[in-house]
Amino acid sequence: MPQFDLRGIQVARYVNTAGTITYTDRQTAGDAMTANLEMRYAEGRLYAESTLAEFMKKATGGSVSLGVKYLPDAVQKLLFGSREKTRTVGSGSVTSLVLGAKTDSAYVGVAFYAPDMVDGVEKYTCVKVAKCLFGPPSMSLQTAGENIQFNTPTTSGEFLADDSADQDMIEVAICDTEEQAIAWVAAVLT
Repeated sequence: MPQFDLRGIQVARYVNTAGTITYTDRQTAGDAMTANLEMRYAEGRLYAESTLAEFMKKATGGSVSLGVKYLPDAVQKLLFGSREKTRTVGSGSVTSLVLGAKTDSAYVGVAFYAPDMVDGVEKYTCVKVAKCLFGPPSMSLQTAGENIQFNTPTTSGEFLADDSADQDMIEVAICDTEEQAIAWVAAVLT
């Protein structure tokens, strides 16, 4: 399935109630640009009689990076625990977001969808990552020269198994329409 676009990145606060997982405070993470998921595995090899006799590979989690046009303030508060600080500047005031040594990131669920082609028919691959913890994006800025180069935030983090009995990590669905994909993303983050 060749995906050719990315849309609708949503994040929501992860809530574990005795192994029942729900999500609250669902928000759009910004205008979608990139999403990269890399699984991590624990591997084991057993050698017997000078040959590999058994091999085991189990998913343990992974890394996730989300690139967006900008991260809305409400999303930064949700993901990173940022707090607001207002300063009087000139004749007005300016509100900042502050990250500090006592700032705690919160676990969130992430979902998005990607248009793709399945046997010559346009479909929508939907992805949910059950439990993620992100850190603030790095800042890489440069002066404007002969060509304008945009620098946009990419926030990275780790995902791990959720606290349900099944220990879910990633869920993938194929939807026939964009409306169905949008509804799926909303439904999995409730």
